[in-house]
Amino acid sequence: MTEPLAKSRALIPELLSLAAPTVAQMISYTLMQFVDTWMLARRGPLPATAGSNSGMMAYSFLSLGIGVLWIVNTLASQSFGRKEYHQCGAYLWQGVWFSFAYAVCLLPLLLLAHRLFIAFGHEPTLATWEATYFRISLAGAILKLLGTAFGQFLLAIDKPKSVLLASVCGVSLDALGAWALIFGRLGFHAMGVAGSAWATNIGVAVETTVLIFIALSPSVRLRFGLKSWKIHRAEMAQLLKIGLPSGVQAIADILAWSLFCNWVIGAVGPMAMAANAFMLRYMVVSFMPAIGMSVAVTALVGRSIGRGQIDSARRAAHWGYALTGAYQALCGVCFFVGRRTLLTVFTHDPAVLQVGETYMIFGAIYQLFDALFINYNGALRGAGDTIVPAVITATLNWSINLAGGYLVARHVPQLGPAGPWIIATIYGAIVGVVMLGRFLRGNWTKITLHAPVPVEPAMNVPPF
Repeated sequence: MTEPLAKSRALIPELLSLAAPTVAQMISYTLMQFVDTWMLARRGPLPATAGSNSGMMAYSFLSLGIGVLWIVNTLASQSFGRKEYHQCGAYLWQGVWFSFAYAVCLLPLLLLAHRLFIAFGHEPTLATWEATYFRISLAGAILKLLGTAFGQFLLAIDKPKSVLLASVCGVSLDALGAWALIFGRLGFHAMGVAGSAWATNIGVAVETTVLIFIALSPSVRLRFGLKSWKIHRAEMAQLLKIGLPSGVQAIADILAWSLFCNWVIGAVGPMAMAANAFMLRYMVVSFMPAIGMSVAVTALVGRSIGRGQIDSARRAAHWGYALTGAYQALCGVCFFVGRRTLLTVFTHDPAVLQVGETYMIFGAIYQLFDALFINYNGALRGAGDTIVPAVITATLNWSINLAGGYLVARHVPQLGPAGPWIIATIYGAIVGVVMLGRFLRGNWTKITLHAPVPVEPAMNVPPF
């Protein structure tokens, strides 16, 4: 076995050991979202649609802050790779302070919730439920932001099992809370959509508490410099310099998709929105574990760069795609073959099923390109390459997916409900290939977030 191939294969256990708990964490989130939608669907298509639409809209506004906090992983991972452990804690605390500031900035949105969904043209009952879910979700924004900061820090310092433990605790309470609050069990009144939102906040609060408890344990606190909790200008500036483009990319991507579901699909009709909401629950089954793998790729790329091992960073990214691509392709096959059976888990309404089957076919195709985008975007983030990917994502998503989808929905009615998803699939193919090209071009290898260290000798490296 040649030395490059041996190094390539030796990287797999490290990637899997980091990715497995992270992927399991994302699977637990996916399961809870699936169960929440299923519970709401027992009360009819509209409550489930309201929870899906407003949950995505709330997360889209949160995503700018979350995108910034993902860079805690990048910066702490590179410090960890360089064995500058005290800096890991410094970056965590800057993320904590940023979380509080951003949560305050979100508060005015609570006053605009109902107007927002009415502006999308949703019927009054649906808009009222959506506004309720939206307000409750944003009221717990600080919990999600702090949980992201502490979770990314623990992943960076090689404690993925702690992150998994926290998510399992949170998801378990979320599931119990959803059952009790949606249907009125354990002495609670039936709250429907509002109960689902409150249950999610309860789960996030438990998860965040566990993460904080682990991060502040004596062994972690002393080794990684968590005693220094003050704002440090240099570290905060670094977090914002790299993190804000990441945050802009996140909100540009997720807000565009939220508008796609609420505005573009809303222009097709309420049954199309219901079908889209149910299809998205299966899409989440595919892309959430893929995001878990990309978070692991971010951490491993960051560590490799911190050690001065650029070739190891490349191998980590390519192996991440091999695993992610295989999984998402398998999901696509399942979506296509079992599309009607899968949808009947949520509804037996013939109109919803007819549209939903069409959407499941597009979802199956989209998986093939989504793997490229998710994986290599995570790899670029690990290197601190965030500005150009942000511009690419925002430009393509808002021009092709959102504007193009809306024009087709409004002005090409002969395509029917399929029209917007034809455009969305074209967008997915383009952005996936472009992100792969950005990584292969190699500009990320020239980015320096810390003082340079000696780089391992160049060698011919197999892609996997």
